[in-house]
Amino acid sequence: MSLPHDDVGQGPALVLVHAGVADRTMWREHLEPLVAAGYRVVAVDLPGFGEAAVEEGEQAPWDDVLSTIDELGIDRAALVGNSFGGAVAMRVAAVAPERVWALGLIAAPAPGFEPSSQLQAAWAAEEEALVRGDVEGAVKAVVDAWTLADAPEGVREQVAAMQRRAFELQMAAPAVTEVPDPLDPGGEEAAHEALARIAVSTLVLAGGRDMPDFVESARLLAAVLPASELVTIETAGHLVPLDVPGEFRRVLLAFLDRNRP
Repeated sequence: MSLPHDDVGQGPALVLVHAGVADRTMWREHLEPLVAAGYRVVAVDLPGFGEAAVEEGEQAPWDDVLSTIDELGIDRAALVGNSFGGAVAMRVAAVAPERVWALGLIAAPAPGFEPSSQLQAAWAAEEEALVRGDVEGAVKAVVDAWTLADAPEGVREQVAAMQRRAFELQMAAPAVTEVPDPLDPGGEEAAHEALARIAVSTLVLAGGRDMPDFVESARLLAAVLPASELVTIETAGHLVPLDVPGEFRRVLLAFLDRNRP
Protein backbone atom coordinates (compact mmCIF):
# COMPACT_ATOMS: atom_id res chain seq x y z
CA MET A 1 0.00 0.00 0.00
CA SER A 2 1.04 3.60 -0.54
CA LEU A 3 1.26 5.44 2.78
CA PRO A 4 -0.04 8.93 3.60
CA HIS A 5 2.94 11.26 3.53
CA ASP A 6 4.41 14.74 3.42
CA ASP A 7 6.82 15.33 0.51
CA VAL A 8 8.78 18.58 0.51
CA GLY A 9 12.02 19.95 -0.91
CA GLN A 10 14.51 18.91 -3.54
CA GLY A 11 17.77 16.98 -3.41
CA PRO A 12 18.77 13.54 -2.17
CA ALA A 13 15.72 11.81 -0.71
CA LEU A 14 15.33 11.43 3.05
CA VAL A 15 12.45 9.31 4.38
CA LEU A 16 11.39 9.81 8.01
CA VAL A 17 9.60 6.97 9.83
CA HIS A 18 7.85 7.75 13.10
CA ALA A 19 7.92 6.02 16.48
CA GLY A 20 5.27 3.53 17.57
CA VAL A 21 3.71 6.10 19.91
CA ALA A 22 3.58 8.77 17.23
CA ASP A 23 2.79 9.50 13.59
CA ARG A 24 4.38 11.58 10.87
CA THR A 25 3.52 14.84 12.63
CA MET A 26 6.35 14.12 15.10
CA TRP A 27 8.68 15.39 12.35
CA ARG A 28 6.81 18.61 11.56
CA GLU A 29 9.34 21.03 13.07
CA HIS A 30 12.20 19.24 11.28
CA LEU A 31 10.84 19.37 7.73
CA GLU A 32 11.76 22.97 6.90
CA PRO A 33 15.31 22.83 8.32
CA LEU A 34 16.03 19.54 6.53
CA VAL A 35 14.72 20.99 3.26
CA ALA A 36 16.87 24.09 3.81
CA ALA A 37 19.87 21.76 4.15
CA GLY A 38 19.25 20.51 0.62
CA TYR A 39 17.18 17.35 1.02
CA ARG A 40 13.90 16.09 -0.38
CA VAL A 41 12.09 15.04 2.78
CA VAL A 42 9.29 12.47 2.91
CA ALA A 43 7.56 11.73 6.23
CA VAL A 44 5.17 8.76 6.20
CA ASP A 45 2.37 7.42 8.39
CA LEU A 46 2.71 3.68 8.98
CA PRO A 47 -0.50 1.58 8.96
CA GLY A 48 -2.45 2.16 12.18
CA PHE A 49 -1.06 5.65 12.77
CA GLY A 50 -1.96 9.18 11.75
CA GLU A 51 -3.95 9.04 8.51
CA ALA A 52 -3.09 5.43 7.62
CA ALA A 53 -5.81 2.90 8.33
CA VAL A 54 -4.91 -0.76 8.75
CA GLU A 55 -5.89 -2.82 5.72
CA GLU A 56 -6.92 -6.45 5.96
CA GLY A 57 -4.34 -9.10 5.14
CA GLU A 58 -0.60 -9.44 5.55
CA GLN A 59 1.29 -6.66 7.30
CA ALA A 60 4.83 -5.74 6.22
CA PRO A 61 5.34 -2.02 6.89
CA TRP A 62 8.79 -2.09 5.30
CA ASP A 63 7.14 -3.11 2.02
CA ASP A 64 4.65 -0.26 2.44
CA VAL A 65 7.56 2.20 2.75
CA LEU A 66 9.09 0.79 -0.43
CA SER A 67 5.75 1.00 -2.26
CA THR A 68 5.45 4.64 -1.23
CA ILE A 69 8.88 5.68 -2.45
CA ASP A 70 8.21 3.75 -5.67
CA GLU A 71 5.07 5.83 -6.19
CA LEU A 72 7.06 9.01 -5.54
CA GLY A 73 9.68 8.05 -8.12
CA ILE A 74 12.47 7.76 -5.57
CA ASP A 75 15.17 5.27 -6.52
CA ARG A 76 17.34 5.62 -3.39
CA ALA A 77 16.73 7.30 -0.05
CA ALA A 78 18.21 7.75 3.37
CA LEU A 79 15.89 6.07 5.88
CA VAL A 80 15.67 7.59 9.37
CA GLY A 81 13.38 6.05 11.96
CA ASN A 82 12.67 6.49 15.64
CA SER A 83 11.93 3.40 17.78
CA PHE A 84 9.46 1.22 15.83
CA GLY A 85 10.18 3.42 12.84
CA GLY A 86 13.85 2.54 13.20
CA ALA A 87 12.94 -1.13 13.23
CA VAL A 88 10.99 -0.64 9.98
CA ALA A 89 13.85 1.34 8.41
CA MET A 90 16.29 -1.47 9.29
CA ARG A 91 14.07 -3.96 7.51
CA VAL A 92 13.82 -1.78 4.41
CA ALA A 93 17.63 -1.82 4.31
CA ALA A 94 17.63 -5.60 4.82
CA VAL A 95 15.17 -6.46 2.02
CA ALA A 96 16.17 -3.74 -0.47
CA PRO A 97 19.73 -2.57 0.27
CA GLU A 98 20.09 -1.07 -3.19
CA ARG A 99 17.33 1.44 -2.33
CA VAL A 100 19.04 2.90 0.77
CA TRP A 101 22.00 5.31 0.69
CA ALA A 102 22.14 5.88 4.47
CA LEU A 103 20.34 4.65 7.56
CA GLY A 104 19.50 6.46 10.80
CA LEU A 105 18.35 4.34 13.75
CA ILE A 106 17.07 6.42 16.67
CA ALA A 107 16.30 4.49 19.87
CA ALA A 108 15.65 1.47 17.66
CA PRO A 109 15.13 -2.00 19.18
CA ALA A 110 17.67 -4.64 18.18
CA PRO A 111 16.02 -7.71 16.61
CA GLY A 112 15.05 -10.33 19.15
CA PHE A 113 15.93 -8.29 22.25
CA GLU A 114 14.45 -9.39 25.58
CA PRO A 115 12.37 -6.63 27.22
CA SER A 116 13.37 -5.43 30.67
CA SER A 117 10.98 -5.40 33.61
CA GLN A 118 10.64 -1.63 33.12
CA LEU A 119 9.55 -2.03 29.52
CA GLN A 120 7.20 -4.91 30.35
CA ALA A 121 5.59 -2.76 33.04
CA ALA A 122 5.03 0.07 30.54
CA TRP A 123 3.36 -2.28 28.08
CA ALA A 124 1.26 -3.84 30.85
CA ALA A 125 -0.05 -0.49 32.09
CA GLU A 126 -1.18 0.41 28.58
CA GLU A 127 -2.77 -3.00 27.95
CA GLU A 128 -4.59 -3.11 31.29
CA ALA A 129 -6.17 0.28 30.63
CA LEU A 130 -7.33 -0.81 27.17
CA VAL A 131 -8.80 -4.06 28.51
CA ARG A 132 -10.96 -2.14 30.94
CA GLY A 133 -12.02 0.26 28.17
CA ASP A 134 -10.10 3.24 29.53
CA VAL A 135 -8.57 4.74 26.40
CA GLU A 136 -7.54 7.94 28.18
CA GLY A 137 -5.87 5.85 30.86
CA ALA A 138 -3.95 4.00 28.14
CA VAL A 139 -2.95 7.30 26.53
CA LYS A 140 -1.67 8.54 29.90
CA ALA A 141 0.28 5.30 30.39
CA VAL A 142 1.95 5.79 27.02
CA VAL A 143 2.80 9.42 27.68
CA ASP A 144 4.20 8.63 31.13
CA ALA A 145 6.30 5.75 29.78
CA TRP A 146 7.73 7.33 26.64
CA THR A 147 8.17 11.02 27.39
CA LEU A 148 10.60 12.49 29.89
CA ALA A 149 9.20 13.47 33.28
CA ASP A 150 10.39 17.04 32.69
CA ALA A 151 9.30 17.20 29.04
CA PRO A 152 7.48 20.39 28.04
CA GLU A 153 3.72 20.09 28.33
CA GLY A 154 3.44 20.71 24.61
CA VAL A 155 5.46 17.57 23.87
CA ARG A 156 3.33 15.49 26.22
CA GLU A 157 0.15 16.82 24.62
CA GLN A 158 1.52 16.12 21.13
CA VAL A 159 2.35 12.50 22.02
CA ALA A 160 -1.07 12.08 23.65
CA ALA A 161 -2.85 13.32 20.52
CA MET A 162 -0.83 11.05 18.23
CA GLN A 163 -1.38 8.01 20.45
CA ARG A 164 -5.08 8.70 20.86
CA ARG A 165 -5.47 8.70 17.08
CA ALA A 166 -3.46 5.46 16.84
CA PHE A 167 -5.74 3.74 19.34
CA GLU A 168 -8.78 4.79 17.29
CA LEU A 169 -7.32 3.28 14.13
CA GLN A 170 -5.98 0.13 15.77
CA MET A 171 -9.17 -0.68 17.64
CA ALA A 172 -11.09 -0.42 14.36
CA ALA A 173 -8.58 -2.54 12.42
CA PRO A 174 -9.60 -5.78 10.69
CA ALA A 175 -7.86 -9.09 11.28
CA VAL A 176 -4.29 -9.04 9.99
CA THR A 177 -1.38 -11.42 9.53
CA GLU A 178 2.22 -10.40 10.14
CA VAL A 179 4.71 -11.59 7.54
CA PRO A 180 7.98 -13.25 8.64
CA ASP A 181 10.53 -10.82 10.03
CA PRO A 182 13.55 -10.57 7.69
CA LEU A 183 15.79 -9.60 10.63
CA ASP A 184 14.61 -12.21 13.11
CA PRO A 185 14.94 -15.51 11.24
CA GLY A 186 15.25 -17.53 14.44
CA GLY A 187 17.90 -17.33 17.12
CA GLU A 188 20.32 -14.61 18.18
CA GLU A 189 23.12 -15.79 15.91
CA ALA A 190 20.90 -15.74 12.82
CA ALA A 191 19.62 -12.26 13.71
CA HIS A 192 23.19 -10.97 14.04
CA GLU A 193 24.12 -12.50 10.70
CA ALA A 194 21.14 -10.76 9.06
CA LEU A 195 22.15 -7.44 10.61
CA ALA A 196 25.76 -7.87 9.53
CA ARG A 197 24.61 -7.96 5.91
CA ILE A 198 23.32 -4.36 6.16
CA ALA A 199 26.43 -2.65 4.81
CA VAL A 200 25.05 0.88 4.33
CA SER A 201 26.45 3.74 6.44
CA THR A 202 24.37 3.83 9.60
CA LEU A 203 23.91 6.34 12.40
CA VAL A 204 22.89 4.62 15.63
CA LEU A 205 21.51 7.32 17.92
CA ALA A 206 20.56 6.76 21.56
CA GLY A 207 19.11 8.93 24.30
CA GLY A 208 21.03 8.76 27.55
CA ARG A 209 17.79 9.00 29.55
CA ASP A 210 15.98 6.29 27.60
CA MET A 211 14.99 2.88 29.01
CA PRO A 212 17.97 0.53 29.32
CA ASP A 213 16.53 -1.72 26.59
CA PHE A 214 17.17 0.89 23.93
CA VAL A 215 20.53 2.07 25.23
CA GLU A 216 21.72 -1.55 25.13
CA SER A 217 20.09 -2.10 21.72
CA ALA A 218 22.06 0.86 20.37
CA ARG A 219 25.32 -0.64 21.62
CA LEU A 220 24.46 -4.00 20.07
CA LEU A 221 23.44 -2.51 16.72
CA ALA A 222 26.58 -0.40 16.55
CA ALA A 223 28.69 -3.46 17.31
CA VAL A 224 27.07 -5.66 14.65
CA LEU A 225 26.26 -3.29 11.78
CA PRO A 226 29.48 -3.11 9.74
CA ALA A 227 29.39 0.59 8.74
CA SER A 228 27.86 2.17 11.84
CA GLU A 229 28.65 4.97 14.23
CA LEU A 230 27.13 5.30 17.71
CA VAL A 231 26.11 8.67 19.12
CA THR A 232 24.47 9.15 22.51
CA ILE A 233 22.71 12.40 23.41
CA GLU A 234 22.76 12.26 27.18
CA THR A 235 19.92 14.73 27.75
CA ALA A 236 17.45 12.90 25.48
CA GLY A 237 15.01 10.12 26.22
CA HIS A 238 13.27 7.76 23.82
CA LEU A 239 11.76 10.35 21.48
CA VAL A 240 15.00 12.09 20.63
CA PRO A 241 13.61 14.29 17.79
CA LEU A 242 11.02 15.71 20.21
CA ASP A 243 13.24 15.85 23.30
CA VAL A 244 16.19 17.74 21.81
CA PRO A 245 15.19 18.85 18.30
CA GLY A 246 18.13 21.15 17.65
CA GLU A 247 20.77 18.69 18.81
CA PHE A 248 19.03 15.88 16.93
CA ARG A 249 19.18 17.82 13.67
CA ARG A 250 22.82 18.77 14.24
CA VAL A 251 23.83 15.12 14.65
CA LEU A 252 21.62 13.88 11.82
CA LEU A 253 22.69 16.50 9.29
CA ALA A 254 26.37 16.01 10.05
CA PHE A 255 25.92 12.29 9.35
CA LEU A 256 23.82 12.80 6.20
CA ASP A 257 26.19 15.40 4.77
CA ARG A 258 29.17 13.05 5.24
CA ASN A 259 27.34 10.32 3.30
CA ARG A 260 25.44 12.45 0.79
CA PRO A 261 25.31 10.77 -2.64
